[in-house]
Amino acid sequence: ELPPRLAVAEVRGYPGQARKAAALLASVPGVSHASQSVFIAALTALGRHPADYTSGVDAEITATMPAPVAVARLLLRLLDTVELNVDGVLRDIDTEFLHDLRVAVRRTRSAIKLLGAVLPADLAEHFKVEFKWLGDVTTPVRDLDVHLLGFDALTEQLVAASPDDLEPLRAYLVRRRAREFRRLAAALRGPRFRAITDDWRKALLEIRDVDGPRRRRPTAAVLARAATGKAFRRVVAQGDAITSDSPPESLHDLRKRAKELRYLLEFFAPLHDQVAYRKVLSDLKQLQDCLGEFQDSEVQRHEIHDLADAMLAERAAPAATLLAMGEIAAQLALSQAEARAEFAARFARFAGPAGRERVRVLLAIQPQG
Repeated sequence: ELPPRLAVAEVRGYPGQARKAAALLASVPGVSHASQSVFIAALTALGRHPADYTSGVDAEITATMPAPVAVARLLLRLLDTVELNVDGVLRDIDTEFLHDLRVAVRRTRSAIKLLGAVLPADLAEHFKVEFKWLGDVTTPVRDLDVHLLGFDALTEQLVAASPDDLEPLRAYLVRRRAREFRRLAAALRGPRFRAITDDWRKALLEIRDVDGPRRRRPTAAVLARAATGKAFRRVVAQGDAITSDSPPESLHDLRKRAKELRYLLEFFAPLHDQVAYRKVLSDLKQLQDCLGEFQDSEVQRHEIHDLADAMLAERAAPAATLLAMGEIAAQLALSQAEARAEFAARFARFAGPAGRERVRVLLAIQPQG
């Protein structure tokens, strides 16, 4: 337990009295001025310190490091993030624990897909399946979290309906989340998840720490240039092929490719020129925001329809709630259309001549880095 604290706050017009009160308290035996805030004292008592956690990818890699070692370091850092968030997920403290865990899982899956060629083939193939399972098992709760976190914003969009009309939907989402959370908790406490984390860490540590065969292996710089350049060219090719008549699936697929490129940029950030890195990342983020708004609006619109069907089946949907949900679906359709209209300009900024030059500078990785 932390020691008790007493704070003296000045009242306007009486600063002298406040200082006198503080001096009298400080003169009491056993009483001393607090050298730390309550927050810092609590962290210290727990053996923690501010900013000792980040969900970012900050593995220590260098340009001349063998590519398998660099990839193992990246994947170990992502595994740390997964494991650090499990307790917070299970205790259901805050939805950000599950969010960070899922981002680490997605990054891991992308790393295995895009960089796994430098790892033992059987290792990459096995854990590709295992991390897909982990991604799938965490999806339902996160989807429901997103609905609940954005619920108030949805109600603010209502014009014809009243926010109260959507309360049965909120209650339905809360009940469904409770069911899905029990399934998620059982999976994270189960033997398959523990085997994934234990076996994955053991295999990666062997790659990171044990010298392999004495043969010429690509460096991290070579891998970064090849993988990032290929991912960029793929984004450009797919984006250039999209026209006003292209189906929604083409933008959805481009979003996946853009996300893979984003992850590669983050993985190899220490090797890049930081000015070029920030410029490329800024352009890519704007493109991703547009593609994300397009896809999220469509997905949420379909989910609203599915939720309406499910609530009807369970007789949990009054007519007013269904009408309000229909209005929300219409608003989502408008958001999707607006994002579609913005796509061409966002893509041109990222993949036009200036954007390609920024990527060229980015990929000029110095061997001695």
